[in-house]
Amino acid sequence: MNAAFSRSGQGTGSRILDDLAEVIGEEAAFALAWEFRGERVYVPKDPALEPRIAEAIGEDNARRFCETFWRTLMSFPTKVIIERKVMELASANPPVPKREIARRLKIREARVYAILARQRDEDQLSLF
Repeated sequence: MNAAFSRSGQGTGSRILDDLAEVIGEEAAFALAWEFRGERVYVPKDPALEPRIAEAIGEDNARRFCETFWRTLMSFPTKVIIERKVMELASANPPVPKREIARRLKIREARVYAILARQRDEDQLSLF
C-alpha cells in the first residue's frame, strides 16, 4: 500500500471499513466501498447472488466477506472513500491534475484542493 494512504495504526477512518479490513484487507475493503458507494447493500450468503462483490474484490475475498457479514445491510462511507481516491489519483505517477480528479470523481475542484490541503496539514503535524 502506498504510504500516502496508510494511516499506520489509525485504521481507515471508518468503523465499517476497519471491520471489513479485518476480514478482507484494507485494499479490498476500499475497493468494495468504491464499487457500492452511495448504495445500501444487503450481504447475501452466497456471493454469486451479488456478482459485483466478487468483481470488486475477487472470489476468495467475496466468500470471506459474505460468510462474515451475511444478512447485514451495509452502507459505505462515501466521504472516506472519496478522500482516499483523491489521494490515490494525486499521488499517481504522474499525478492526475486536480481538475481531472474532480471531473473523474464528480466532485467540485475546491473539494479536491481541501482534501489535499488537509492531508498535507496532517502529514506535517505527524512530523512533530
